[in-house]
Amino acid sequence: MQIQVQTEGGLAYLPGLAAPKTLDSASLSPQDANKMQQLVQAANFFELPAVQDRPARGADYRTYHITVQEDHGKSHSIQVSDPVTNTQLQALLSFVQQHIL
Repeated sequence: MQIQVQTEGGLAYLPGLAAPKTLDSASLSPQDANKMQQLVQAANFFELPAVQDRPARGADYRTYHITVQEDHGKSHSIQVSDPVTNTQLQALLSFVQQHIL
């Protein structure tokens, strides 16, 4: 499984740091790979609508483009902005950010 995250916006937006980053479960320990799978399932990621949590107009929030691709090819992408109100999705995003930064 691979999870790609691209971040846009924010108060200190730096285009060079906004390049998509990918976390591959093959690069993780078996425990972390299992945790990643559990977080994707807990968030019901493949059932989420393509756009989540639109920020208030004019707000300088970060927007995340998240794509999950399973090993057998199933893929789904969403866009979500701060503050992420779906706690399961926030847990998944935090996990990925901790492992790719």
